[in-house]
Order: sequence, then C-alpha cells, then structure tokens
Amino acid sequence: MQKISTMQTSGENIFQGQLTIGVHLGDRSSAYCVLNEAGEIVLEHKLATTPEAMKQVFGTMPRCRLAVETGTHSPWVSRLLTALGHEVIVGHAGEKCA
Repeated sequence: MQKISTMQTSGENIFQGQLTIGVHLGDRSSAYCVLNEAGEIVLEHKLATTPEAMKQVFGTMPRCRLAVETGTHSPWVSRLLTALGHEVIVGHAGEKCA
C-alpha cells in the first residue's frame, strides 16, 4: 500500500468515487481504513478518539459510508459522523454480515 503523501504527489486523487471506511474505536486512539469502489485499500491511518480529531479527519472527506464497531464510543461517534453528512453503519465486531 502506498502512503497517502506518495499517492497525492503522483496526481492520483484517492478520494474520488464512492468510498467505504471501516473504523476501529479504541479508548484513546482509533484506526480507520479507506476502501475505494473496487474494494482496494487506499489509506490506513490512526487518530485520537476525540470529537476534535474525528471532525478534523472525517469532516474533510467527501460524504461516504462508514462502518463503525459497537462499543463505548460508538454512540457519540456515530452521531458526530452522521452530523458531518456521512452514512454510518454501527455493527457488532464479532457478527458476520448476511
């Protein structure tokens, strides 16, 4: 996987098309993985589990679908991401999708 800085300097805009983002929420830090329309990973990164960090990262991205695991932080994170205009799906990390 290329780093975001490398992809941006090559002239490729990784935020084109429909994106899907998976978010793993931790108490202090969280991680996210961005997939493009083809299901390819275009970016993986970490951020602080704070409203400010979530707004800074996801507020600058085009509107997309985010899958967030159920947990202590999922209620406020899902409300914040929805308020930013994203489609948010909250699911149990151990359950398989049908």
